[in-house]
Amino acid sequence: MRWVETEETVRFNEVDEWGMAWYGHYMAWFEVGRMALMGRFDLLPRHMVELGYIAPVVSLSCDYKRSARCGDGIVIRTTAVKPETAALIFKFEIMLADRETMLARGETKQVLLTMDRRLVYRVSGEIERRINSLVEYCRA
Repeated sequence: MRWVETEETVRFNEVDEWGMAWYGHYMAWFEVGRMALMGRFDLLPRHMVELGYIAPVVSLSCDYKRSARCGDGIVIRTTAVKPETAALIFKFEIMLADRETMLARGETKQVLLTMDRRLVYRVSGEIERRINSLVEYCRA
């Protein structure tokens, strides 16, 4: 499985009064990684809209292992897996910059809807080509 890595630094506004990264920011960091990966395949939200689709997140999970602290360098690792239906499934790992200390693991699932909010069960055409390219890249 191939991962795309994105580096960030934990900012002061992302920690709580105990000095630990607030749990909600892990979801924002997942988004940073997801956008970095999707951008490589022209699957950003604006591209989806151009193709006639939207892709809302319908499930999200996160397992916290250790807290990041203000000033920590972190690495957001993102990959995509082949879905059973017309969906996008991403897996995430957030690690300290040393790439040895795991902070969190998670996953999101997005379904595909037409612009009038109808659920898509099978994709075809350009959106299918882009999603297949994304999944194949991550599978390598």
